[in-house]
Amino acid sequence: MNDTSLLRVKNIHVDGLFGLFNHSVEMKLDERVTILHGPNGVGKTMLLQMVNAFLKGQYSLFQKVPFKRFALEFTDDSKVELTTDQNEPTTKHAKKRLIFYLFRQGKLVEEHDVSLDVLSMAEDIESWVPWLRRVEDDLWLDEESTEFLSAEKMISSYQDEIPSRMRSERSMTEPQDPRWLTEWRNQVMVYFIETQRFLRFTPESVHRFRPYLRTVFTVLDCARDLNRRINDTMAQYGQQSQTLDQSFPQRLLSKGVTPLSAGALKEKMEELDTNRSKLKEIGLLNEQQEYPFDTNALDRLDETQQSVMTLYVDDTVKKLAELEDLARRTRLLLDNVNRKFHHKQIRIDRDDRDDRDDRDDRDDREHGLVAEGEKSKLLPLNKLSSGEQHELVLHYDLLFRVSPNTLVLIDEPELSLHVTWQKRFLPDLLEIVAMAKCDVLIATHSPFIVGDRSDLMVGLDVEPL
Repeated sequence: MNDTSLLRVKNIHVDGLFGLFNHSVEMKLDERVTILHGPNGVGKTMLLQMVNAFLKGQYSLFQKVPFKRFALEFTDDSKVELTTDQNEPTTKHAKKRLIFYLFRQGKLVEEHDVSLDVLSMAEDIESWVPWLRRVEDDLWLDEESTEFLSAEKMISSYQDEIPSRMRSERSMTEPQDPRWLTEWRNQVMVYFIETQRFLRFTPESVHRFRPYLRTVFTVLDCARDLNRRINDTMAQYGQQSQTLDQSFPQRLLSKGVTPLSAGALKEKMEELDTNRSKLKEIGLLNEQQEYPFDTNALDRLDETQQSVMTLYVDDTVKKLAELEDLARRTRLLLDNVNRKFHHKQIRIDRDDRDDRDDRDDRDDREHGLVAEGEKSKLLPLNKLSSGEQHELVLHYDLLFRVSPNTLVLIDEPELSLHVTWQKRFLPDLLEIVAMAKCDVLIATHSPFIVGDRSDLMVGLDVEPL
């Protein structure tokens, strides 16, 4: 499915959250940024978690959190709703009934009953499978595959590992979503930026049988990811260049070129020089040799030379177009971050092995992004302050890891940010959203994040039922 055809969320509803609150959030679809506010305890973070779990099919959250109804409405006038049996389970393994409903144009068209206590099932599996280790409330480490598993994935992967008698008692079967629910989820994308942003954990094998959790600084992961994107883009640029260069003589001799005038050629050449300079400035082009071109010579071309130059200009435009999207995103990342950092700068560092001295391959983890301090002294990215790392990770995720029409959830963007940076956050975000074409839902306590854009705020109900 094309990213631009993804459904956009226009309303979020939850009734009876914690048994206390009803919330209704109307998304600011025109501006694409919606800001949740309200005192502690009314469920701002929980609302983000519920949206994320709902769109990803993670049922365990809804079987733990008290609520009556949760619903999302979309821009195509459809609505998907989740309700729960309000009777509290009487035993440890009693099933908490969840029911999905799909409405189109206000009419109920589909229904699906999820009568599974997936969290209890996952806990049962953990007790029988020795290489599964719980690392978070709803996350396990599979020490054989070194993968992280949710409760749903645990049941899918290991339900056959426990005794058949216990499976029968628990009615343990893999959660099977009907086709309509799977197809609907494929039409919606969500990306959750949680409060713990600049550190993550990844399993790493230290010997044959047992991995351990290694702490990874997310900024280093961003650097690696950008390095990969640069390498992929430069490969496409090289392939396009090779294709055009190889076909250049044939296209020139085909007489299909309409020569540009000297004035038009001058304008095109100046535009190309400007584009090349911008690409070099941000580090995407690193041509060492300069070949200054005398544009006055274009006034003295004969018709054949005009055809050659016209084809050269057209081909160069096509080559540089391969770098355009990456260049726009990279430029915005560097501009937004570097105007905030004091006595430090972030720049692009392409991993061109031919241009480097021999070095240990492990040293390539920061290629893609490099931090420089005073007198251009290189600084490890993970030695930046927590606020600087938060800022870099937030901007990187929004610019490079989010597809158009994705719903991005950001919990407390003000964390570790100085008041001055908090005031810059929303203007920067609006600029990024205009480029990325994503929708953003923010939960924040900071009035400085909101600034003078109170029109983007949605208050959560603070009065209990």
